[in-house]
Amino acid sequence: MPVEVTFRLIELSGDELREFLDAIRWGTELRERIGAVAESDRGRGFKQFREQLESDDPSLRLLVVEDRNTTGLTGDWDEDSNYAALVRDELYSQKQDETAGGSYGLGKSVLWTFSGASTVVFNSFLSEPSERGERQRLIARTKLPTHSLSGDETEYQGAGWLCTIDDSEEDPKPQSLWGSTAESLAERLGVGRPATPGTSAMVVGFRDPARDHTPSLDRLGRELVDAAAKYFWPAMYRDDLVVKVQVGSETTEVDVDDHSAVQPFVDAYANRYNGETQLETPGDVAGRDIKVNLPKNDDGTETESGPVRLAARLASPVDDPTLRNHVAMFRGAGMVVKYYDQSRVSFGDRNFFGVLAAGTARSTGAPRTSDEEIDRFLRFAEPPEHDDWRSTENLKQQYKQGYRKAIVNLEADIREELRNLVSRSGRGERDLPENVLKKFPIHGQGRQSSSPASARSFELDGTAFFERDRWRFSGSVEPEADDHSGWTAEISLTGVGEDGTKYRQVPVASVDIDVEGVDIVEEDGAMVLRASPSVGRVEFRGESRPIGHVDFFDGSVGETRLEIDAEVRLGGDD
Repeated sequence: MPVEVTFRLIELSGDELREFLDAIRWGTELRERIGAVAESDRGRGFKQFREQLESDDPSLRLLVVEDRNTTGLTGDWDEDSNYAALVRDELYSQKQDETAGGSYGLGKSVLWTFSGASTVVFNSFLSEPSERGERQRLIARTKLPTHSLSGDETEYQGAGWLCTIDDSEEDPKPQSLWGSTAESLAERLGVGRPATPGTSAMVVGFRDPARDHTPSLDRLGRELVDAAAKYFWPAMYRDDLVVKVQVGSETTEVDVDDHSAVQPFVDAYANRYNGETQLETPGDVAGRDIKVNLPKNDDGTETESGPVRLAARLASPVDDPTLRNHVAMFRGAGMVVKYYDQSRVSFGDRNFFGVLAAGTARSTGAPRTSDEEIDRFLRFAEPPEHDDWRSTENLKQQYKQGYRKAIVNLEADIREELRNLVSRSGRGERDLPENVLKKFPIHGQGRQSSSPASARSFELDGTAFFERDRWRFSGSVEPEADDHSGWTAEISLTGVGEDGTKYRQVPVASVDIDVEGVDIVEEDGAMVLRASPSVGRVEFRGESRPIGHVDFFDGSVGETRLEIDAEVRLGGDD
């Protein structure tokens, strides 16, 4: 049974607002404390919230996020549990499944960030009765900055609660409301839910702190629908997730078929194992496996490496171009971590839409052990925002050395396999006759500086192919030293005779890079990258001057080699 998530946008006024404020004890508790914070230097948002409630035309926005077919807030305050992780802890996530969507708990912090009163109400129906035999529980938490009340010298800090207090021990603890008491208060607050396991979280005074204006509820609803389709289409396509957005009496169920921007990605994922390995005409889908070599676990135990699946769909003129030449990257949780811009890989009019299905999202059947291992690895590679796969502190804690290289290699392999998929048949390196490939080996080459004071290794990656009348090439340069004071890299194309001697330089016409802080200077037909101390990895793409199609195929050009000479300056060196 899929998880169902409903986003409900509500705006209260009149009697409904008065009933809500009475239920949340606005007049007896919350108003005075928010008023005290509103007068402080950090109280601008709280001041706006209070002024809106006390204006001549008061109103209050609420966002309720209701999930069904989940576990609910099980467990107690004093143990590691869903309840403690969501309600008690800061930036901690109690995710029991290795393929869970998050690992930091940052997502829950967004609830308070988007509340003008920094207040969130939780109403949960548990999958199993608690020790007291109840399944309905409710509690609300307010997070306010340190403040003092008028006539009271006490400095208040920490959380405020809508709850009961267990003062039987020396250290009193907030306790949930249970059973009929919880159900009755939930109805008064407008956060009631059916007797289906799951949790409803209500954001009181919903606002977007990054916006200068307040959009209409209808617009917010449309934005929620679009965002759900953009980032959760893998889970919805697999029938693991149903998302609905309710504004007033209107409810919209998100259907990925209604969102043209993600349709090409859905098609690529659905046909990732169609047996095709080349793209010929618009709409074609082809896929390839990319092997991921995982480092050992931190305790020294071996991990099981395995493949992830890359698939690309050749774009057609009728496709929505919004995310063209991007790769949607996701793992078993079914949430797109990021749309990886690979515009540099497209050739001419051969644009594409790519997907990288990793971990337990890779296979069409039961996942292998390697899928589960890769899913776990990538989960720890996600930063708190869950918007990338990169070297993180979690990876450092969970794995031996080699985790960074695994991420870098995965990105490089994505680019390489995309080039193989997207390059035009008969033009790309892989499609040249064997005798031509032997005559014209194409590869990148890097050298270390000969200076003992500055010699350091680089990670170099390069590839090239001949198209129409010129060489096109791409690659990356990254110094391994972190404490450098700048580096240079010379990129050139050189003709080499059969005896190995260089006899002709193929002039480089242009080089483009993807970062700031690098100057590009042409020197005698080569391009020199001069990077500042803040620059690490640089990806580049370029082309030679026209040399003519005939020259290449009749052998008069000779062997051609892509060369990258790089040198790094250590910290403090000139």
